[in-house]
Order: sequence, then C-alpha cells, then structure tokens
Amino acid sequence: MPQYRYKDALGESDEITVIEDKGMYQTDANGNWTPGYEFIDSRTVKAHPFIIEVLLEDAERLWSIDDVLGALEG
Repeated sequence: MPQYRYKDALGESDEITVIEDKGMYQTDANGNWTPGYEFIDSRTVKAHPFIIEVLLEDAERLWSIDDVLGALEG
C-alpha cells in the first residue's frame, strides 16, 4: 500500500502517516458505499484513496524499495 507524507515533514513525533487501502469503505443498509478510514494508532491512518486525494494537496509520495525495484523491472 502506498504511503504519503507532508512534503515538509521532518520525521517529528507529531507527524501523521497515511496508508492507502482501496478496501477501506463502509456500506449502509441499502448497500451504498462511502470511502472510509481507520486509525491504526494515534499517528497512523489507513484510508480509502478518495479520502487521500483530498489530503494530498500538499504532500509527497514515499516510495518503498519494492516500489522502486518494481518500476525498474517493468
């Protein structure tokens, strides 16, 4: 799952990490769904991509080594 951080983040203890999870949604009794989110801990949130789109206006993507190696192979 991709992770994002604020572009001016310094690794401080008060910064929040957001993890993208396409499976984070909620359905009501009629079967209608809405994007959802869940706090993993006080500084980490797992959220549906639609929610993240709104939050990413001033953030940058953090790439894992698997992401980088996968891009080089493909």
